[in-house]
Amino acid sequence: MKRAWAGLVLAGLLSGCVPAPLRAQPDAQLRLRVTLGTPPVQAVTGEQDLYRPPGPGTLLVSSDRAAFVTSVVLPQGGGAAVLPAVPVTPGQAQVTALPGTLGFTQVFTVASLEPLNLGGAAGARGVNEIARAVEAAAASLPRGAYTAATTTYRVEQFGALSVRASQPGAEVRVNDRPVGTAPLVVTDLPQGPVTVSVSLGGYQTFTQRLTIQPETISEVSAALRRITGTLSVRSDVPAAVLIEGGAAGNTPLDLNVRPGVFSVNVVPADRRLSAQNVLVRVNASRVTALVCSVTAGEYRCGVR
Repeated sequence: MKRAWAGLVLAGLLSGCVPAPLRAQPDAQLRLRVTLGTPPVQAVTGEQDLYRPPGPGTLLVSSDRAAFVTSVVLPQGGGAAVLPAVPVTPGQAQVTALPGTLGFTQVFTVASLEPLNLGGAAGARGVNEIARAVEAAAASLPRGAYTAATTTYRVEQFGALSVRASQPGAEVRVNDRPVGTAPLVVTDLPQGPVTVSVSLGGYQTFTQRLTIQPETISEVSAALRRITGTLSVRSDVPAAVLIEGGAAGNTPLDLNVRPGVFSVNVVPADRRLSAQNVLVRVNASRVTALVCSVTAGEYRCGVR
């Protein structure tokens, strides 16, 4: 989940930091619409705008006026590619092929009423260099003769995850998002670190962090342990202990039991002493002590 939010925040921050020459111009005489040609992968971890290599493949560009459109593709590592300028007819989407990339990718599409030479943006290492190239190319145009749009996406390699649990039917979460019940295979996981949790009522939650590898099925085997508390029975004279009527052993006795309220019988070996029957509440992950002793000839038990 954290990685999903990180991706969304990063994209939002980058879009918000786009220099003015690469934004939609407030006084533009034309409107520009840009979409990616193929839908993204629906990653179970919730990340948005993810694509397998080589990427979305195409860009669909339309304008409300006849225009000339040029797109500049900036991969994560820099080295911008300027795509060939194409004419756009009003009401018709122009399909532009996108080069393959890897990682976070930004596409800056510029539409103008007259052809623009954006060759100065070729090889740019960052957004500001592209913005300067667009500003310089558009300087000779009349006011409102161009506008721009930014499109972002990520190209990642994907792997899968196989999850098994010692107790079938346990809920499986990846990065805190529910993905099903064990056993199961989770597909469409972008490579990188993930946190897998497996939980079932009455058992301790199993958590494992691992790294998803490209084109590989990573495996998780969850050994679920019951949630228990400890019942400790002590007596200053030898005694047998019964829990819910069943023999549990002799004092001193320490037992791991599921949380709850139990009827505990403590029967002294000395038959002259009275057996004790006590209701004991055992809490998860805690020690509940039942202590028995002889005082003034009487045998008594109490919870401490």
